Amino acid sequence: MPGGNKNIKHEDGVSFQKGNKLAEKWNELEALRFGNDLISWMKDKDENIFFEDFIFLQDHTEKKYAGKIYVELISYLANKFSAFSKLLQEAKKIEEIKLKKFGAFDKLNSSITKFLLSAQYGYSEKQIIDNTSSDGTMSPIDTTALTLEEKTVLLNLARKQNE
Repeated sequence: MPGGNKNIKHEDGVSFQKGNKLAEKWNELEALRFGNDLISWMKDKDENIFFEDFIFLQDHTEKKYAGKIYVELISYLANKFSAFSKLLQEAKKIEEIKLKKFGAFDKLNSSITKFLLSAQYGYSEKQIIDNTSSDGTMSPIDTTALTLEEKTVLLNLARKQNE
């Protein structure tokens, strides 16, 4: 199967040899520097909420990272280096905490915050409905232990009351 540029295959053993122009630039040290810069940026200001802002919207020319920052880079580094993966998990946790915190204090639009928390972090709205009346006449009945005949009798009684 052909490889990438000029059909260089990974099996050829030349893609990342020292001195090769295609040599891998993102090593673990550089990945950790990038990850730590991300965490520092997120903790620096309240408005630094989304870690993707740092990755794609910030100017990184002063940092002079070894390699280019591209869309698949984060996934690549997280899969390649477990230490970077842990920094990415921390960044996601900081993002989640800031969304909850600023959503609770009305610093962010509550509808958008609710949407982001449910879409990105699996939050859902839970509703508990209490059908018990104040005088106790309308209490939920646990029907799990009833026989089919008993359930039928209850159903018929309920129908008669609604007529």
